[in-house]
Amino acid sequence: MLSPTPTRWDCQKEADMGSVPITKVRAQLRRVIDDDSYTPHCVPIGPYHQSRSSQWIDKRKQCSAGFLQSLSEEHTVGGLTGVMEKLEPLARECYTSGDGFGNMTPEQSASMLLHDACYLLLFFVGYVSGNGAPPAPADDDERLVNRNTLVRDTVFLLENQIPFFLLQAIHERVTGGTTSVLDYMAMPIQELLQMQLFISRKPRQTPPTCSHLLHLVQAYLRPTLLPAESTALSSDAVTGRWRRAVEYRRYANVQLMRRVYQDDVESSVLDVQLERGRLWIPRLRITSNTWTILRNLMALEEQAHRRPVTAYCLFMSQLACTAEDVQLLRRAGIVDHFLGNDEQVSKDFAGLCNRVVMEVDDLERNYLKPMWHQLEKRCDSRAQRFMGWFRHGHNWEITAAFLVALIVIACQLTQTFYAITGGGR
Repeated sequence: MLSPTPTRWDCQKEADMGSVPITKVRAQLRRVIDDDSYTPHCVPIGPYHQSRSSQWIDKRKQCSAGFLQSLSEEHTVGGLTGVMEKLEPLARECYTSGDGFGNMTPEQSASMLLHDACYLLLFFVGYVSGNGAPPAPADDDERLVNRNTLVRDTVFLLENQIPFFLLQAIHERVTGGTTSVLDYMAMPIQELLQMQLFISRKPRQTPPTCSHLLHLVQAYLRPTLLPAESTALSSDAVTGRWRRAVEYRRYANVQLMRRVYQDDVESSVLDVQLERGRLWIPRLRITSNTWTILRNLMALEEQAHRRPVTAYCLFMSQLACTAEDVQLLRRAGIVDHFLGNDEQVSKDFAGLCNRVVMEVDDLERNYLKPMWHQLEKRCDSRAQRFMGWFRHGHNWEITAAFLVALIVIACQLTQTFYAITGGGR
């Protein structure tokens, strides 16, 4: 069983932890991947997709704003009146792609942001007033919307985010205090990621700063394992493509093993590690939203210096690019999918990183660079290639003939030894 020494990425070294703009996804990515991966299905948040709103979600947002207005009046004179108008100019600066707000006046954009923020707060924070909880939805349309769809739209889409400082301003007026709204929203996000097997069940501290919900998700997914000192490489070491899973098994004599989360250890799905010929990979549970989540995280990381999710996606997309590879990983418990067949999953893996660009030779960006070189060294070893061929090669006739030849040689040597020793007497 793998017993790694967990370490933490130093968040203070991340200059982009404090403020990350909310941008649109590059057009090159949209042309390769269907636009659906970056577009909300039911709940538009922020200015980029307001045209996709519907009557029932507008009604829910108005209801949420009305409830929090009445709740804030219990603690603050005037409630939420004027709070968003003061922050609207700063909020505009966060949406940096194109003409995000279109022709909306400051009053219209402030109203939109207020309704979106109130809806989002009530979705994750259980506010209760003296008159009880917020009213339950009465529209039949909302009952038909799956909660997974609401979570997908509000948490995992890069273009569908709202700055945390807007949520914080409303939260302070609603509660009448100075508690951090990030602390309230971090726990349900942790539980969501734990349920989807992206992180272990050990509770985590809330990051000191985050810009929006997807940024919070990325903070929790950071790898907790760093390369060992013995894997340090020179800066001019060239890194190439990853090999397929079946190739690492056959040519590098590597066992592909599922890394099981321990409840008392912080771990994430990015904690991939090579140890004594065993490649430990946490289980990746593939659902209908997995590709959307990973693609949006990669798009977010294009604004960051460190890009761990992108490095992981490049690794998995090249490791599992054929049905044979997916079958091997599935049998090892590393890939767990609910899609039609292994062929479809392999196609999805192969297309996951199309048009994604990353400096794979930069260790600060590609945390898996040392492991690539370790695996290549094993592939270049004649001894490892022979052992891998012997253990995992599929040419059973040659293997059987080789074993028979070894037995015959052993018998001849034994016969010769006894003939010589017998003759000596």
